[in-house]
Amino acid sequence: MDREYMTKINHYRQMHKVSVVYDTIKETGPSHDPEFTVVVKINGEEYGTGTGKSKKEAKAVAAKETWEMIEKQHRSPSNMAAAELTTPQTTSLPTLTTSSPAPDKDYVSLLNTFAQKTCQIVDYPNTSRTGDAHAPTYSVSCTISGHLYGRGTGPSLAAAKQAAAKQAYEKVNKESSLTVCAIFSLNTEVEIFEPFSSLYLKVYICFEDSSAKMEGKMKDLAICEKSSAFQKNAQSSILKPKRKLAANFVSVRNKEEEKQMSDTREEDGSPHTVNKTFLELFEKIEPIGVGGFGNVFKATSKCDKTTYAIKRIAFTEKVKREAEGLAKLTHENIVRYHCSWKGYDHIKYPDSSQNSDKEILCFFIQMEFCEQGTLEKWIAKNREHRKYHEMAQNKFLQIVKGVQYIHSEELIHRDLKPQNIFISHDNKIKIGDFGLVTSMAFETLTEDRGTKSYMAPEQSGTKYGKEVDIYALGLIWFEILSAFTYHEKTKVWPSVRKGELPECFTNQFLTEASIIKKMLSKDPSGRITISHLLDLVMSVDKEKAFRNYSH
Repeated sequence: MDREYMTKINHYRQMHKVSVVYDTIKETGPSHDPEFTVVVKINGEEYGTGTGKSKKEAKAVAAKETWEMIEKQHRSPSNMAAAELTTPQTTSLPTLTTSSPAPDKDYVSLLNTFAQKTCQIVDYPNTSRTGDAHAPTYSVSCTISGHLYGRGTGPSLAAAKQAAAKQAYEKVNKESSLTVCAIFSLNTEVEIFEPFSSLYLKVYICFEDSSAKMEGKMKDLAICEKSSAFQKNAQSSILKPKRKLAANFVSVRNKEEEKQMSDTREEDGSPHTVNKTFLELFEKIEPIGVGGFGNVFKATSKCDKTTYAIKRIAFTEKVKREAEGLAKLTHENIVRYHCSWKGYDHIKYPDSSQNSDKEILCFFIQMEFCEQGTLEKWIAKNREHRKYHEMAQNKFLQIVKGVQYIHSEELIHRDLKPQNIFISHDNKIKIGDFGLVTSMAFETLTEDRGTKSYMAPEQSGTKYGKEVDIYALGLIWFEILSAFTYHEKTKVWPSVRKGELPECFTNQFLTEASIIKKMLSKDPSGRITISHLLDLVMSVDKEKAFRNYSH
């Protein structure tokens, strides 16, 4: 049955982190006997098409044709490296990690996990594309803390990235081989963390010497390890915190070393947190945001000297869901998630009467720091710029691309608004605050979730879908183009939410206004899809560029 190909393509999407959209491009015939035509778009490029008496039937036919095209690409000699990633392999990783994942796992995520645990930076700096538009070949390199560790090719950027990550993963695994070269006699357990194993590698060492001789013998204890550029930096973060030594080992520690550690702890104090993990990993901790949810700080990592945003909030399942939602997403217009942890700390609220000296269980999320702040601030700062509308249109296009990616992952954001959209140092849009993100698979969703002024009408009920994000995008597009002040906005906002746009706006943005009205339809089925919106926004940009060139 053709529907099995939809399952295969969904698995391909998850493996290669690509966006897959089934776009209905034609509907013919009478209402009682319609015929639908659907095209499959992978990362915006058209693949197979199919027709059927229902959308499901048309999707299934299109999926079959698409899968045949994908298999044909993978069989081509130039794409053999990428084909390894879509076909389950029987080859094994280096023998050192006894619990290494199967080769069809997500190597990009594995490297990200490694980076979080060892304070390294994994990057994919060099990408190139060759071949025809319908059968491209991408090449990607993978670096760890600036050193090249892998190269990969594939029929999509995501596939090439996975191939590069796979090569880097295997190389890192090989270099991380640990051999303990010491045998003594006092039944003491040392626990050493091997970066890519889901378990700890436990090494049992026996000491035969008396405790008086132990200090000298400890100097001879060596961990024989093939040295590499990133391991020199990461050695202390991998090994030292994870060693669990018996009580007798306390007497071994050098007193001068203990004093230095004590001095360091005193210097590492901060008036903003008492959480040990936060203080051990970061310095220059400064508050940059506060609200009913908790606090946001900017802080510099002691390991890589990079500034990050750290969100601290009282631990709940909703907060945990935000971290899980962020961790799944990898896109240039989504705030990048690095890691998270639980720990006790104080929460400071705007209303000082809510503050308490009592430490509570908190959740910390380490994210990319966006230097230019929120979209709301960007609008206020740039509304007088002579090229404001051109810049605003570009910003909105990036927002739409980010939301398209979220929807392609079968997720709904549910709380899109200018305060949750950020701008990075290189002027790129970054969608954040995934506390309300949810799966499209849920038939019944939570009532009244979102910020009311940007909530779709149906969000007050329990049944809604990704159309709620389209409604919020309609309001954001109006807001970013109109560039109204807060006072001007409050006057027109209730009418705008009903799709009744100010005449001055409609006259100035005739094409955009007609699209925004569809996006703000009270009936969710009357709103356009995210893929259709992306096409329309891009066509508006091209039309304006042509008009400007003509003049």
